[in-house]
Amino acid sequence: IFFSAMVAMDYSDLIAPCALVVLGVVGYVVYTTLRGPTQSDVRGVNNAAAGAEMEEDMSKPSLKILFGSQTGSAETFAKTLVQEGKTIGFRSEAVDLLDYEPEDLQDESCVVFVVATYGEGEPTDSARDFYEWFNEQNKETCDLSNVNYSIFGLGDTQYKHFNQCSKDTERLMKLCGGNQLYVTGQGDADKDLEEDFENWKQDLWPALTKFYDIKYEGGDNFDFERTTRLEYDPNSSTPFDPYPYKKRLEIGQKNPVWATVTCNRELLGDSTERSTRHIELSLDGFDLYYEAGDHLGVYAPNDDTLVDQYISRLSGVSDTPFAQVAVKGSQVNMLPAKCNLRQALKWYVDLTYPAKKSVLKAFSQCAQDEQEKEAFMDVLRNNDAAKAEFHKLSAKLRNTFGWLRKFGSVQVPADVFMEHMPHLQPRFYSIASDHKAQPNHIHICVAVEDGGLCTPYLQRMEVGSKVLVFTRTSNFHPPRAPTTPMIMIGPGTGIAPLVGILHRRLALKEKGEELGPCHFFFGCRRREEDFLYEDLLRQCEADGVITALHLAFSRETDRKVYVQHKLAEVGEQVWEMLQNGGRVYVCGDARRMARDVEDTLKQIIQTHGGEEMQTMKAVEDYLLKLEKRDRYLKDVWSSAVA
Repeated sequence: IFFSAMVAMDYSDLIAPCALVVLGVVGYVVYTTLRGPTQSDVRGVNNAAAGAEMEEDMSKPSLKILFGSQTGSAETFAKTLVQEGKTIGFRSEAVDLLDYEPEDLQDESCVVFVVATYGEGEPTDSARDFYEWFNEQNKETCDLSNVNYSIFGLGDTQYKHFNQCSKDTERLMKLCGGNQLYVTGQGDADKDLEEDFENWKQDLWPALTKFYDIKYEGGDNFDFERTTRLEYDPNSSTPFDPYPYKKRLEIGQKNPVWATVTCNRELLGDSTERSTRHIELSLDGFDLYYEAGDHLGVYAPNDDTLVDQYISRLSGVSDTPFAQVAVKGSQVNMLPAKCNLRQALKWYVDLTYPAKKSVLKAFSQCAQDEQEKEAFMDVLRNNDAAKAEFHKLSAKLRNTFGWLRKFGSVQVPADVFMEHMPHLQPRFYSIASDHKAQPNHIHICVAVEDGGLCTPYLQRMEVGSKVLVFTRTSNFHPPRAPTTPMIMIGPGTGIAPLVGILHRRLALKEKGEELGPCHFFFGCRRREEDFLYEDLLRQCEADGVITALHLAFSRETDRKVYVQHKLAEVGEQVWEMLQNGGRVYVCGDARRMARDVEDTLKQIIQTHGGEEMQTMKAVEDYLLKLEKRDRYLKDVWSSAVA
């Protein structure tokens, strides 16, 4: 019937309707071309691409990169290995040890560990559970004879136990029968971590490809294969919370809580150039237990101005919320919450960290100008001239934004930027309070660092402001027996955890508990300028909570006096306290103070220890025994390495 009616119509009757249809189609094409793809278009393309790429070439050898990171370097290096591994011919994947099931280690074919050492020879927070499990294994309980492996460690020679975590990994892998394919790398943050990594991996790939019979041509690698994508959700209506609190889970790094600032005051006296803040936080409504000596983790967002600067250098920018998911495998959001690009850059991406060469290699491929692209790539090559130029520019440009500004034709797609940039890590501060003395409250002492991320953020926090926090346990705790003799050494902001221990001792004394002797050593420049917590120390001295207060003001006399000098003055008393089961607590700078204090302790032990302590080996064995028995405790810091 429809066909008959059409035939009966005059063709002239069809001209107007057809013209309208044609005009409509042309108009739509022009409109969509000018406005670019909608988020629905993007999502459709993403889904189609994901479906096409879900198929993994199972004939390629598997390469699992397991990383333990504290500040993001280990994670960045792990991502680099994944990208290069895929290009070379491996089925590579990076997994944070926090998310890894230890029992799966026996089923791996080839593993590369990229692990940082934190503090005094400890694994990072994310790797702690894995190593607790690993240290209990042997070849009978965990046979790794079919697992090939290599290791790169991130450490700092300023610490006594340099790269201890990588050494422990190698020992445990050998104990369980693993097959080491390539030497363990030792990165040193006191020199140049990235150059150490680049030099180590230069021979890693020849070793792995030879073993797996893969053709490898070597040279600088600027190719990268996408491993993540942004899954846009224009219908998302959930209010943004950077770390949604989950009541059923324990409070921790992946489940922080919002604490309220109740006090934020300046601790320094006659100083306009520096700032050190005493900050108190209320935890009302949250059951968060901690002890004096534990650490507070703080999530600080990037500055809005810096976020705007980065966004100006990106393409594909959108306000639509998205999840970051894997191109292949699990489609679980890799970010703590769905967010738009601005929110992601503010809370999840480390925008201030010094630019990594591996990240810049990927971004160099986004240059629109071919000549500039070649110039950018030349700086990133692995030859002596390029290395020298890279170090020169790194000092000048500082962070990734500096590089993007210098090479102005680079327009990095938002999804590529999100894939390659390191995650924003929490900053940690020694807690200056005690749960038993200040229930539901946490105090910290913060030296404000110019150009830093977290300390200026905390400095600006007004009373009533909210800060995203969690706690991390340590072994820097007061002794269970209050009568235990204590030697506490904490110059500058190193006093923070010792203040918490003093609060514990004050609370015990108020309850009528007997306290053991306590020698307290504090040092600063001048008593009128930076004598931190003077009122508390004087009160503790008057109440007998501190038996003897030893003060070193380095700028008040012609001869600079430091805490180690004050320690040496009472060496005989220190030795007597050690002989009576005393504990030594040292907190502060690892680079000089902690080493000088340890050298002084060695001198004291050798001088007063009698015939048994006449050799340096005997003295060092004695100190090592104190460490193993938690009688020589250190909470020290140097450069960030992980």
